[in-house]
Amino acid sequence: MTESLKQIDRLICDWLKIVDDILPRLIQEMHTDTKKDRFDLVTNVDKQIQDHFQTFLSNQLPGHLLLAEEKNNDDIDPYHGHVWIMDPIDGTANLVKQQEDYCIILGYFVDGEPKLSYIYDYPHNKLYKAIAGEGAYENDLPMLKPATLSIEDAILSFNPHVLNDRTINALFQTSFSYRIIGSCGLDSIRVIKGQFGAHMNTNPKPWDIVAQFLFAQELNLKMTSLDGGKVDFGKGGPFIISNPGCHQDVLDILNSGNGYQK
Repeated sequence: MTESLKQIDRLICDWLKIVDDILPRLIQEMHTDTKKDRFDLVTNVDKQIQDHFQTFLSNQLPGHLLLAEEKNNDDIDPYHGHVWIMDPIDGTANLVKQQEDYCIILGYFVDGEPKLSYIYDYPHNKLYKAIAGEGAYENDLPMLKPATLSIEDAILSFNPHVLNDRTINALFQTSFSYRIIGSCGLDSIRVIKGQFGAHMNTNPKPWDIVAQFLFAQELNLKMTSLDGGKVDFGKGGPFIISNPGCHQDVLDILNSGNGYQK
């Protein structure tokens, strides 16, 4: 790891310690609004965490840009320069309804290449990070590449509301079981740790999936679009992160008979 990446990683870890101090107050004072519909929630917690990180970047890493969920990103070119992509709270509905199963997602790209990734499971005090060329870590302990899982042994994670009945039944019958946490970051972490075989999402935005690229790269996982192609980190779109042992089998089921909707 280059010295500059080490320095940036230290800065991010220090910033997340500050988040530990401010999140309890923000949650205590939390108020909730809706965006597209009553299920699409946003809170003052999302907005203030994002604003806090923007201020941190301006002070500590001037020249670094931020593409994030709760802001206008029209002036951001994610493919050039030093760019951070952020979901300040991934799993906002879980935060509002459960006060659990939510996380902060951060990804750092330099000229379109992933360099640092963070998924911070704040309620359980678990920081997952990946560093280009150095591997992945859970609370600074190295993470191992997951054992190969066949689809018959795999728990799959997906939203059944965007799949047709035949596809859902095929996934149920072929896999070991099904789960959905409701946070793209935390569902993906289950795959990264080898607990799930695959997590798929038919309409993620860049901030939902930005950290997963580097985890997949460092731990020999498959991350593709749902037709098996490349995922554009700057645009998002249907994606799967998967254990290599069941990746193709899941895709075959999804793409048989228009199995999903974007």
